[in-house]
Amino acid sequence: MRFMALAAASSAVASATVSSAQPAPFPLPRAFAGYAQPAITPGLCKVISAGETQCVIPAMSAGRYVIEAAGTSTAAGAAPQQALEIVVGESSCGLGRNTKSWSGGRRTFRLSCEVRVVADAPITVRALYADAQATKDPKGPALVVRALPWDGVLSSRIFAPKQ
Repeated sequence: MRFMALAAASSAVASATVSSAQPAPFPLPRAFAGYAQPAITPGLCKVISAGETQCVIPAMSAGRYVIEAAGTSTAAGAAPQQALEIVVGESSCGLGRNTKSWSGGRRTFRLSCEVRVVADAPITVRALYADAQATKDPKGPALVVRALPWDGVLSSRIFAPKQ
């Protein structure tokens, strides 16, 4: 019992320390010399259809980006549903489904992901939006790609060691 109380107290102190003392971001590493992390402006994005919007990360880009997509529909029948997928190059960053029905009016469904890129050629980022028993906003899905500061970490993964 004492161990659990100590662990909870340590966790609270650690999270307070982490949230109040964020380290300064690192510059892109020397291994990425010749690359930049450009801002992805609205001029690099275009609506393809009511179900797809695309943005381009230019050639010779490296760094972290957060991708935020949103699809909006108006309920047109019983049990409307929404689905949104973010595709970066040929890789799916994630697929989300909103199956919670709504009775009428407009509803927006959002999905985000983080990517780390190193690319000699341009990379197309796509927001693919679908709905059922609803009418898509003709403006197409919203798609924003924002540069994040480099944190020096290439990857991380949690695992439980053999006990």
